[in-house]
Formats: sequence, C-alpha cells, structure tokens
Amino acid sequence: MLDQAHLKALSVVISEGGFERAAKVLFVTQSAVSQRIKQLEEKVGQALVVRSTPVQATPMGKRLLRHFAQIQLLESELSAEIDADDPSLPTIVKIAVNADSLATWFLPALAQLFKRHNWLLELIVDDESYTHYLLKTGEAVGCVTTTAVALPGCSSEYLGRMEYLCVATDEFIDKHFAAGVNEVSLLQAPAVVFSTKDKLHDKFLGEHFSIAPGRWQQHKIPSSESFLDAILLGMGYGLVAHLQARPLLENGRLRAICPEKLMAVPLYWQHWNIKAKQTTLVYRALAATAKQALIQ
Repeated sequence: MLDQAHLKALSVVISEGGFERAAKVLFVTQSAVSQRIKQLEEKVGQALVVRSTPVQATPMGKRLLRHFAQIQLLESELSAEIDADDPSLPTIVKIAVNADSLATWFLPALAQLFKRHNWLLELIVDDESYTHYLLKTGEAVGCVTTTAVALPGCSSEYLGRMEYLCVATDEFIDKHFAAGVNEVSLLQAPAVVFSTKDKLHDKFLGEHFSIAPGRWQQHKIPSSESFLDAILLGMGYGLVAHLQARPLLENGRLRAICPEKLMAVPLYWQHWNIKAKQTTLVYRALAATAKQALIQ
C-alpha cells in the first residue's frame, strides 16, 4: 500500500511547483517534504518528479497523481454520506472544459446539480483538444473534449457538436473583403484566435482556402468573452461558436463572411471509470443540456 501522506506530498509539490511552497502548504519543513517524496520513489522504484523550475511530474509521477485524485474523490463521497450535515467536508469536483462551452451551455447544465448536492466545482479551462490531457494526468475527474476514443481507464460519451461560423462586423468586411473572401484577402486581414493551442482557424483556412498555417495574421486573445469582444470591436474576423454567433447575426452586430463554410467540432464527456456518483450525475446533467444546446 502507498502511504497517503506521501501521495499528498507529491500532489502538493506538483500543484505548488516546488518543495518550499509545498512545505508551507503542508505545514512541515522542506526536508520533510523531500523525505516523503524520496520514500515514495523508493517504494515504486522510479523517479516521480523532475526537479526543474517549476517541479514537474515524471510519467510515473502522473500515474500516482491520478491514483491519488481518484482516492480523494471516492473518500470525499464517503465522507459526505457519513457526515451529510457537515459543511466542513465539501466534495470538490474538478472538471476540464473548453472556454466556448464554459461561456455558453456548460454552467447552466451543472448549476442546479451542484446547488442541490452542496458540491464545490473547480474548473480548469483549456482548448477542447487538450482537456483530455488534464484527465490523463489526474488533474481533472472529467473533461469536455474533442477526443472520441476513451483514455485508458475512462469512458467517453458523445454530447453533440458545436458549429463555428466565420464572422466579422460590417465595417471590417467592407474594409478587408470588399473584393471577396479569397486567399489574398484572408492573408491580409487580421484574424482573432483564442490561443496558440487553438488550431481551428488553421483547419478552417486549410480546408476551405488551402492556406497553410503561419501565413496569416492573427490576434491571440485567450478569453472567450474578450475574443468575441475583439471581433465586435472590428479588430479582426474569427470563428465563433453558433450559440454565441447566432444572436449577434440576427441583430446585425455581426455578419457571416462565408456562411456556407462551417466548422463542426464534436464534443465528448470523458471521465474515470470509478464508482463515484459525482461523475455519473455530472454526465447526466451535461447530456440533458447538451441535447438542447448542441447540434446532435
């Protein structure tokens, strides 16, 4: 059996990024933290951390972190059942989600569930093509992802698809696309993208206009709300999820640049295969809302 105090030390060292900060969180000396990590490494026979800045987990370290996170989830469920009226023992559910889902349908799907059970939600926001890595490393118990194939030890459930429309303001279109939407105009007009991880715009230009990555201009704005604001302010054109785009198209604040060219992004819910009611109930809530909000 692995010592829970040693596993917790590993978890805190990685989350805090170093031994000194972990020692402050655990209220022990830095030497004590190092000793716990050393004993855990001797137990498994492998190095668990890369002593860089910040400290990072090795592949085996990530496996142990995932194991420890699963134990914590099951123990929090048991504690909640034993001490149902004790508010000092809240269940924390960590979920990785993409920014567009968070800005539209995700929170309404879970609000009533979390209020009813008095759970605490901890969200990690990342690009939908990367959220499953957070599940794999144990940083989240479930994730909304574009990855259909279930990770080892996990289940994958289809939620629906988000459709993205390429939009801009009338003023921007008149300035940059007066002669049409083609390779020349797209290479000169600035686009708005979410982050360097966001490859959706690359795919859009590649599939529909045969434009290779790196040839076009872009603003990088890693906030779903500010990303949309930048487009509304006429800074650039961009791909906006249908749930956000359609009301703005209807009221005339935005216009589709090429309405016949859409990008469909399928979304899945992946979660650990452990008998925890949290992940089961979360999936039911997400599936019910996704059926109405997403395109099936």
